[in-house]
Amino acid sequence: MKFETRKKLSLWACYIPFIILTLVLIVGTGRLWYACKEEIWRQEAIDNGITVEAEIVRVHSSDPNTVANRTYSLWYEYTDETGIRYYGVAKNYVSGYETAEKYKGTKVNIYIDGKGNSIVVGGKTHFELMLALSIVFTALSAISLGFDIWFIFLKGKKRSDGSNLK
Repeated sequence: MKFETRKKLSLWACYIPFIILTLVLIVGTGRLWYACKEEIWRQEAIDNGITVEAEIVRVHSSDPNTVANRTYSLWYEYTDETGIRYYGVAKNYVSGYETAEKYKGTKVNIYIDGKGNSIVVGGKTHFELMLALSIVFTALSAISLGFDIWFIFLKGKKRSDGSNLK
């Protein structure tokens, strides 16, 4: 009796990472589908054709833990006359903090859509990539969830004739 309990407990202890993996995949899938929607909004801002000048207001480090070869992102901000705030990355991969700081206060042209979505003029959307990643993660999540359900409800259950399911 103790052997069966110990065997089931160790099996669940080994399986908990797979449950966590499934939850992470589901959350990642949701975030990727939302990123698809964000890319559609950015494309709408480009299609809208309204350009304004935004100011670079912030320098953000790419990796605060690495000192060597650290790069920086330049963030812009713009508030229109109705109070809608637009912000985003104006430029990535600027080498050197002093170089990045020189950009603060400079202007950059952005497209806006009147709803809070913007993109730098000349920037590209990555809808196709986000859609492909979303589909792949959805499939991985479904497979992982199916495996979890199979394990929890079918693995180790006994048939009516007394044999184990395999």
